[in-house]
Amino acid sequence: MRITPLDAPFGAQLHLETDDALGASEVDFLRRAFADHGLLLLREGPIDDARQIELLSALGRVEPDETGAPMRMEVTNQHEETTAPDGELVFHFDYAYDPTPIPAISLYGALIEGEVTPTCFASAATVLDRLAPRTVERLRDLTAAHACFLHRHDAPDVRSEEPEPLIPRGEPGWGPAHYWHHHPAILENAFGVESLFVCLQHTDRFDELPRPASDGLLEELFAALYAPAGIYEHRWQPDDLVLWDNLTVQHARPEPLDAPRTLRRYHVSETDLTADYIRVAREQGIM
Repeated sequence: MRITPLDAPFGAQLHLETDDALGASEVDFLRRAFADHGLLLLREGPIDDARQIELLSALGRVEPDETGAPMRMEVTNQHEETTAPDGELVFHFDYAYDPTPIPAISLYGALIEGEVTPTCFASAATVLDRLAPRTVERLRDLTAAHACFLHRHDAPDVRSEEPEPLIPRGEPGWGPAHYWHHHPAILENAFGVESLFVCLQHTDRFDELPRPASDGLLEELFAALYAPAGIYEHRWQPDDLVLWDNLTVQHARPEPLDAPRTLRRYHVSETDLTADYIRVAREQGIM
């Protein structure tokens, strides 16, 4: 097993060089590479579900479905059971609005026909090196509020308001209005890597600042996070497998193309959160 840097601002290509099951040394190598680079690309030819799950399991507990098997999802334009909303998705951490956002995601190019919609990635870890030291120190004293829906569905120009009190996920009465949580502005993952934990899609405000000051600081941070020179645009090829750290790397989907694209997804989570979110989203017509 070895890695080579991507021709990108961050990330690395992982070369397995064998079809054998991962041993302890390979698991350790994969974990170190994941911690160091935040995103790993494999181009080893066809990868079945079992191999994808094995690789991802090196990074943590793969979230199970209701039967106890690893939860298999598809992000696709081929059927209505896709597990992502339609259209463009701006930069985000998955489940930033949950108390326990998932730490790792894997997507495999199961169906890639021609030039399909790319996936774009931005490193919220390396951006800390590009910010002024005084800004980073200021952020250490701040927490940020995150909402799944920053604007109301019935009034897209109206900012959502955080309900009081928040109903915990899964409790009676819980629903999309309660998709909120507060996290440190600088978050540390399980590998000790620090990340600027704010994102365009979900971050509402800094709790300790007045709204105008908060909006101004977020604008400054987003300009650094999403500067074109720091973005990795992954152009999918058949059988690509991408593994990334959802606490240090954000992802986005540009305006979709029509070419057939199905990405097989498994992710790591210490809690079983996805079924609740998908169920409520479909009940509400969100997805």
